Amino acid sequence: MSHHLRPRKTGLGVIDGIMLGLGSVVGAGLFVATGPAVRQAGPAVLLAFAIGGVALVGVLTGLAEMAATNPATGGLRTYAREAFGPWLGFVIGWMYWSSGVLTMSSEVTAAALIAHLWFPHAPLWALSIFFSVVITAVNFMDTRGFGKVEDGLAVVKVAALAAFTLTGAYFLTRGDGAGLRAIAAEGPGLARFFPTGLRGLGASMLMVMFAYAGIQVVAMAAPDTKDPPRTVPRLIRGLIVTVLVLYLSAFTVLLLVIPWRELTPGVSPFVQAVQRLGLTRIDGVFALVILTAALSSLNSALFSVSRMLRALALDGEAPRAFARESRLGVPTWSTAASGVVLALAALVAYILPHQAYVLVTSASGFIAMFNWTVIALTHIRYRPVLMRRRSGGLVYRAWGYPYLSLLTAAIAIGVLLTTPLVPGQLPGLIVGTALFGLVNAVYVLFIRKRSRPA
Repeated sequence: MSHHLRPRKTGLGVIDGIMLGLGSVVGAGLFVATGPAVRQAGPAVLLAFAIGGVALVGVLTGLAEMAATNPATGGLRTYAREAFGPWLGFVIGWMYWSSGVLTMSSEVTAAALIAHLWFPHAPLWALSIFFSVVITAVNFMDTRGFGKVEDGLAVVKVAALAAFTLTGAYFLTRGDGAGLRAIAAEGPGLARFFPTGLRGLGASMLMVMFAYAGIQVVAMAAPDTKDPPRTVPRLIRGLIVTVLVLYLSAFTVLLLVIPWRELTPGVSPFVQAVQRLGLTRIDGVFALVILTAALSSLNSALFSVSRMLRALALDGEAPRAFARESRLGVPTWSTAASGVVLALAALVAYILPHQAYVLVTSASGFIAMFNWTVIALTHIRYRPVLMRRRSGGLVYRAWGYPYLSLLTAAIAIGVLLTTPLVPGQLPGLIVGTALFGLVNAVYVLFIRKRSRPA
């Protein structure tokens, strides 16, 4: 059953939607968690980002087709439910919510760790709770006000990536290409590009894909746009171009500026590259950028998970109170509940401040790939449903149907299979698998008998 939000006179525009997508995808994970991926794959990490980019296009165009034609509350969860039945709708809804909560946990932990550099006497748990409260308050604003805050946060980190790329390119023209010389010294032919072999490429994939994770927030935001049939396709196209250009250009410059074998684990590769260029005075600026990236990703993740929780409540698959919406169109109880869960992540930051980030990042990446697989398969099965339902045809047609969606599913499944290649990612695999088992158990024990037909 599709639940449409009432028409809004105001809402997110194309630029707001692009910034919301960038806010979700360009988080602290891009600036910090991609360091190990570069160390594992070397220059081949660019191929990993290109493969991830193909999957990104498949996910976004599939979501655009479904969301533009049926901008329903719950986004992916509603489409999966109508395509495959109540079971998958319940599972993907709660897996999406779990993935969002884990992403928020990683981002609030990163924000607290960065802020701790400036406030060393403040406990990490206190900083985490502070950021949790601030971001939850922002999400209680009306959609337009929320969009403006997210625009501001997203602009900072996008501008930082662009400035890094342009500055690095300038230094490269002056001959400061230590990374390029190191790549040339790796050996002949493909050995330069694949110094750690295909195993290294595979080991880097989960963290690379984590840098793309969260992009499906645009489907959750579709009902909150001014004119979904027109706005969603346009913002999807803009988002695809912006993300791929930013990522591929930034990491190309990074690899050419600093030898990839010199990257120190646990330190942002971008900060190390800036230091290599001799720009040590802007270290603090990059720390501020990473903090902004964490808060922006945290903000957009809370936006999406609160709306997913409301969609579950509308179908009786979460407490009914979570379905309540304010006169501003904000799902009040689901936003508050998700904010409370976020604040509880402060306890994890207090107990395991550094280990927590790696754990929740890998677990979130694992669940995100599960979600992407479902998105791709749902798109394949849902198009005939939309064609039968809408006499005027599809508002927007995804590219390469059904082959691009099949390729996207294959990439996501392949990334899941590479998880055991990196010992540090095994806890994330265990957590993701355990969550999947728990959600299925809850459905079988409590939901299946009273679930309404799709």
